[in-house]
Amino acid sequence: MLKKLLFVLLIVLLTLSLPAMAEEEVILGRLTKLGVDEDTLNEAISDVFFSLVPFSRYQFFDTLNSMVLALNSKAIAGLQVDEFTAKYLMSRNENFVEFKTSAAPPYLLDYSMLLREENAELRDSISAAIEDMRADGTLDALKQQYIDNVIAGTEPDAIPVEKFEGAETIKVALTGDRPPMDYFSSAGEPIGFNTAILSEVGKRLEKNVEFVSIDTGARTVSLSSGASDIVFWSEAGNFDNWDGADTEDQPENTVVTKPYLTGLITYVVLADSPIAAISE
Repeated sequence: MLKKLLFVLLIVLLTLSLPAMAEEEVILGRLTKLGVDEDTLNEAISDVFFSLVPFSRYQFFDTLNSMVLALNSKAIAGLQVDEFTAKYLMSRNENFVEFKTSAAPPYLLDYSMLLREENAELRDSISAAIEDMRADGTLDALKQQYIDNVIAGTEPDAIPVEKFEGAETIKVALTGDRPPMDYFSSAGEPIGFNTAILSEVGKRLEKNVEFVSIDTGARTVSLSSGASDIVFWSEAGNFDNWDGADTEDQPENTVVTKPYLTGLITYVVLADSPIAAISE
């Protein structure tokens, strides 16, 4: 209780020390969601979430680059990403630090893939391949190579995608907005963990995989229009006052694979921000 009171006091002091931000709202950036608009999300979790952190509302961004630029220019006070993207950003930006608070519970993210409902059979095949990759150690090996090592500073080579003559082609949407899971090399080649997983899935299912570059905000349209057959998706569902939060962001007429990775929601702020001073 004492710790929580001290945290509340620090939030009050922060608000007083940032009158401009207090008037304009202390904004937390996040990438655009698939099926929930900005206003709906802000209203749905205002009591359970924004009462526990030094931010007052979300602002959606269609690309990671635009969100990072907004943070650097102090147009937003922080950004919310998955823990692996946060570690990647902080490893390459010395002025970025993680904001931590025990006042808010840790929110888990499950990383999955979304497909159109008509592709439920393909979804089941991919889920089975994911389970096989988990059982034989392939998932752990790919995570080490394409997440852990990349965060530590390495840059992996382009990922080879095996081709099968006459086989079905699966079009996979990549945004480049979730390094080291989903990003591109300086030469424009997809090199993230998600790419490595789909390359391995394609090999095991003997299907061709074609990567399609899109903005985060275009994922729903890309999937529903048939421009892509798979989009990557992650969602947290442990908000106590929001029934069905784990599926609220899932567009209609879609199906979800089994998760292939689990992580935490993480908040990144500028090291010289007063918010950083109250991180626990």
